[in-house]
Amino acid sequence: MEKTNVSYRKKPKITVAEASFDVCYLLSLAALGTALAVSGNALWSAAAFVLLCGDALHLAPRISRAAGGAPSVWEERGKLAASVTMTVFYLLLWFYAANGFADVPIGATAAVCALVAIRILLCLLPKSFENGAPFSVAIVRNVPFVALGAAVAALYGTYAGTSAFCLYVCIAVAISFACYVPVVLFARRCPKLGMLMIPKSCAYVAIVALGLMPL
Repeated sequence: MEKTNVSYRKKPKITVAEASFDVCYLLSLAALGTALAVSGNALWSAAAFVLLCGDALHLAPRISRAAGGAPSVWEERGKLAASVTMTVFYLLLWFYAANGFADVPIGATAAVCALVAIRILLCLLPKSFENGAPFSVAIVRNVPFVALGAAVAALYGTYAGTSAFCLYVCIAVAISFACYVPVVLFARRCPKLGMLMIPKSCAYVAIVALGLMPL
């Protein structure tokens, strides 16, 4: 039987409402990813399922705990998985544009790939996601991630004047980071800011759903 570290016993209670939202979020990603695959949008579908896999590893233990299950170390390990898959998700959005409709210099794509590599390496540092990890670790880890998000938003924003699809993707990406950054910066002092992860998740669902929209 897996031993539970004491730090996991002190986690805040997960409400039924939170768990229900998490279930709806995961089911939405699964449904949209399947619809995208059926429609032939393979890359956007892959992005949806990459996001789903990482978030499921993080959220499934929370859902289980809300249903009365025991705390699990996978709730923290899932944060690592979700951080990596979120990064890959944005990389796939970049390649969707770069390999499709956008005129992207190879140097820009190389820089984005470098940001992705740095972000993932920082996520994989030992104890990076453990309870009590220094605040500076979270800041450093998220600098390349925010830069990646800004690059993706700027790329789609470049074509926003001629494509509603690009406009909406740019807006949704900007909203996701507008909700994410305050949580990283201030949630330790004001835990209620964690509620911003709800609109952030909604922005992710919107981004995935936009893959069904014609260019």
